[in-house]
Amino acid sequence: MTVKNIEIDDKDNRHISVLLGELIDSIEIFDNRQNIIVDCTLWMAGHAIQIINKMWEWDIFIGFDADDRNLVLAEANIEKQKPKPKIILINSNFINLKEELIKVGIKKITGIYYDLWLSSLHLDEAERWFSFMREWPLDMRLDKNHWKTAKEIINSYTASQLREIFMKYWESSQSNKISHKIVELRKQKKFETTFDLADIIAGWPKEKSKIFQALRIETNKELEAMEKSIPDAIDLLEKDWNIFVISFHSLEDRITKNILRKETKDCICTDLICSCHHKKSLKLHSKKPILPSEEEIKYNPRSRSAKARWATKII
Repeated sequence: MTVKNIEIDDKDNRHISVLLGELIDSIEIFDNRQNIIVDCTLWMAGHAIQIINKMWEWDIFIGFDADDRNLVLAEANIEKQKPKPKIILINSNFINLKEELIKVGIKKITGIYYDLWLSSLHLDEAERWFSFMREWPLDMRLDKNHWKTAKEIINSYTASQLREIFMKYWESSQSNKISHKIVELRKQKKFETTFDLADIIAGWPKEKSKIFQALRIETNKELEAMEKSIPDAIDLLEKDWNIFVISFHSLEDRITKNILRKETKDCICTDLICSCHHKKSLKLHSKKPILPSEEEIKYNPRSRSAKARWATKII
């Protein structure tokens, strides 16, 4: 499970796993069969280590992370546990879940979970990610090997395309004015850094964080990845096993809720006589999302916006 060498230090392990107890409860490990568990967002392996420690030597644990440095940190943390199961770490975005699992010979799994989208490491490091508090190149990619940078998006999208992502992802009330101003100013000079973009939004201080976060979501195809990956995860799950999704944004939670609820229905068409032949495949553990306790929020304030949804495959 070796990934390329990247220099790390102890401060890189500051991510605090959210809803840890609730997620661990959702992942069942049996001693009379092989368990194959997938972590779609490995981060520093906080959730993963707790699960790996419950697994047997004949089991398989698979961790995905698009950020190669995350993968190195996670590998180091996992190795400290002297894990019993086979460990497979995959340097890829979970949008490629099914394709990457097929590559390593996995066609069915017994548990899967997501902890969307950012770790504390990302939030704390302006130079690698998306903060406008310091001047850095406009990149914002979690996966540095794929997709357009934020710089390419800002300098190539039309005003209507920019307005659409600002409205869709953060409902920015000034999206129309800001998108047109971006297009107007880039005719004189291309946007290169976080300050270049932040400076033109300075007149709308309440919109600044919304614009930057909408741009990050677009850069990393965050919602598209969910819309493809979660249905793939449900398809890969064996009967009686669970999927658990932690989100931090209302759009993420809405997508998760809609996908899971769709799979709890026998018909998803609007015809008087069903023509879709859809069969329900999931049972939700609760109609309402699972929320962090007051104690967890006090210990980890960043958990306050977390919501989790948990479902079991029934066919």
